[in-house]
Amino acid sequence: GVIGLGAGTLAVYGKAGDTYRMYEINPQVIELARSEFTFMADSAATIETVLGDARLSMEREAPQGFDVLAVDAFSGDSVPVHLITAEAMEVYLRHMKPDGIIAFHLTNRFLSLPPVVENIARAKGLAVALIRDENDNPLLRNTDWVLVSRNPEVLAQPAIRSRSTPIDGIPGLGVWTDDFNNLYAVLK
Repeated sequence: GVIGLGAGTLAVYGKAGDTYRMYEINPQVIELARSEFTFMADSAATIETVLGDARLSMEREAPQGFDVLAVDAFSGDSVPVHLITAEAMEVYLRHMKPDGIIAFHLTNRFLSLPPVVENIARAKGLAVALIRDENDNPLLRNTDWVLVSRNPEVLAQPAIRSRSTPIDGIPGLGVWTDDFNNLYAVLK
């Protein structure tokens, strides 16, 4: 599963027999991903697109049994807070296989979002790992991905553990819910 289609780049990782379910709220993004980019067309996977708010769509759907759910909607200057709350995490977990990974792409120039996901995950008894991809190439952006799983052994695999770094917490941040969040607390 992928929340936030963009150009559809994640589709290129799809292999024959895979199904990628792409959730996108903006119909123009879906059209541009299909007409201006070839990532989805070039994928060996079956690509499904769901138009609408991802959380609302997922609340209405039967469990999808995702191996991975990439939540990739936080890099812009308008953060969809309803996708990064304790209640949203419950929706995502309902769609995951027992050993599945929810991967939050939290690269953001203005906000420090990894502590938000970590607090939610810890409150729900979930394992968490921050993968920070730092590079020396000025043409490439550094990226932050926070991985969440019900099964701590999944995130303890050497390939993940060796790349994982601690998350710098924010004192007094608390757990974001649909009723409480504080963007000012996570300003960089």
